[in-house]
Amino acid sequence: MIIYLLRHAIAVPRGDKQYPGDDRPLTPDGVEKMKRNTAGMLALGLEFDAVLHSRLRRSRDTARIVKKAMDLRCPLSSTDALLPGADPGEVLREIAGSKALRSVLLVGHEPHLGMLASALIGSQVSSVIFKKGGLARIDAGKPAPGSGQLAWLLTPRQLRMMGTRR
Repeated sequence: MIIYLLRHAIAVPRGDKQYPGDDRPLTPDGVEKMKRNTAGMLALGLEFDAVLHSRLRRSRDTARIVKKAMDLRCPLSSTDALLPGADPGEVLREIAGSKALRSVLLVGHEPHLGMLASALIGSQVSSVIFKKGGLARIDAGKPAPGSGQLAWLLTPRQLRMMGTRR
């Protein structure tokens, strides 16, 4: 299985009085940059059988931007297994139950995505860090800790540069 990990786009800062909880929207700049990031994803020829995102607005909206810009036919699914603080193994167990998945995009948050990537590649400590809008590809025989190999980790800027070369 190919597992893609995407950190949500730039969101309204934590502590904004208009959004007192953790469910913050993307900024206009975040929306625009994520649209340009998806051009890089298209240039890479990425395809997904499923897209899962956390239920938080910034993650859901990032997934929607990707779905629309890439004209994806697969459904978007919300899961609490991608919330900040969730056990990284939880989302792996969730996707392991879908035998038909060849590639999946998981849209979430830091430090959770970094811990998930690290667990997949067999690191006991969180050794992968995602910038907002950053994307990683992990090739895993099965979605389980230690079963993966980091194929690449791209910054948002690298994705946008790839998108301009199409």
